[in-house]
Amino acid sequence: MARKKGSGKMIGMTQISISLPQSLVEQIDELAKFDNRNRSNFIANTLQNLAREQLGVSEKKKTIK
Repeated sequence: MARKKGSGKMIGMTQISISLPQSLVEQIDELAKFDNRNRSNFIANTLQNLAREQLGVSEKKKTIK
């Protein structure tokens, strides 16, 4: 996906900020490492797959690159 010139942000992406307990962040980091992803990518993919499942979409799981 292309980046906006000079912004460092990906086009079509929105940055959000959340607060999580440290123990949960450590668990997420461990899962992300196991899946060979960074934290942000792991969270985005996990939420995307959960949304597809909860909305009843029969589409194959995809990953955000």
